[in-house]
Amino acid sequence: MTITALKEQIKTPDRINIFVDGKYSFSLTFSEVIDYKVRMGNELDEVALEVLKKASTDGKIRMRAYEWLLNRPHSTRELKDYLRRKKTEADFVEKLVNEFTDRGTLSDERFAEWFTERAVRKNKSARMVQNELRGKGVQSAVMEGVDDKASLAALVIKLASRPRYAVDQARLIRYLQGKGFSYGDIKEALSLQQPEQDV
Repeated sequence: MTITALKEQIKTPDRINIFVDGKYSFSLTFSEVIDYKVRMGNELDEVALEVLKKASTDGKIRMRAYEWLLNRPHSTRELKDYLRRKKTEADFVEKLVNEFTDRGTLSDERFAEWFTERAVRKNKSARMVQNELRGKGVQSAVMEGVDDKASLAALVIKLASRPRYAVDQARLIRYLQGKGFSYGDIKEALSLQQPEQDV
């Protein structure tokens, strides 16, 4: 078998289509073409062809995973789950996890910070955020800057004036407990409100 042509892809200029014996066989990135010394006239046996095809498949998976990681921060577990859904071999999953971690593209700490910031904006307690992060495979959540009592006090002030909560404090307590705040902290926050709010 002989490599008879190398053609730049139109939609993905960074990839090169490789033709073997006059027919399209696989594609590689520019750097992979250089790394594997692929050029016209190369003679390939079955083993060499399979090595190049695996490099092509792995390269596409790496590119898709990289693009997926750039959409928003992800946890290591999320990346592993994503790659398994793509039926990626276990050893290559670990290789990509290590590669993206070393590059700084994948970071559980950065994911935890991003996730925590979003969760706090949704009025979730630190306890609930930590539980959700554990569910996403992050063992040590980065909780710096999250002051449960301060955010709870601000939330009570914001909600206590709403008609449905102003007349039904039990409903407000249930809502706040649903956000993961403890009953004791809620009662404390309510007790700090002004008397005219009937707390």
